Amino acid sequence: MLKRAIAVSAAAVLAWGLSATTANAASVYVHFKNKATGHCLDYRADYGPYATDCNGGGYQTWLINNEAFQLSAMRQNAGDRLCLVARNGAATMKPCLSSDPAALWVLAPTTVGFQLVNNVTNTCLGEGPDAKHLVKLVPCSGGNSQQWEMQTT
Repeated sequence: MLKRAIAVSAAAVLAWGLSATTANAASVYVHFKNKATGHCLDYRADYGPYATDCNGGGYQTWLINNEAFQLSAMRQNAGDRLCLVARNGAATMKPCLSSDPAALWVLAPTTVGFQLVNNVTNTCLGEGPDAKHLVKLVPCSGGNSQQWEMQTT
């Protein structure tokens, strides 16, 4: 069912685009807080995407389409306003391109939060156990490290 929801909504999201446009009614700024650790999704050029203590800063603020099961870009609200993208099996940050399906994610609701499922890899974003708390693309299992609470700003 998730794959069907992704396929059905792809055209609508590509029309929304990933370019620097004004936010539409379904777009909101959010923070993603990991259910296992309480850390927030963040980005540093020297680490890449990772999770760390929540501080409410621009690098932890993401512009998304917050409708469940709809494809959404995840654009960061700081620096170069990069998008979270799947590349070679890893989560990374790249310039936002409307032609890049690997920059689209589904916010899949669960009983405890959301899973962030990549459009191309069909894997979930999870916080890794390493010392830097890098986020990883992993098979969706529903584990707490893959569960994210969405807090609007």
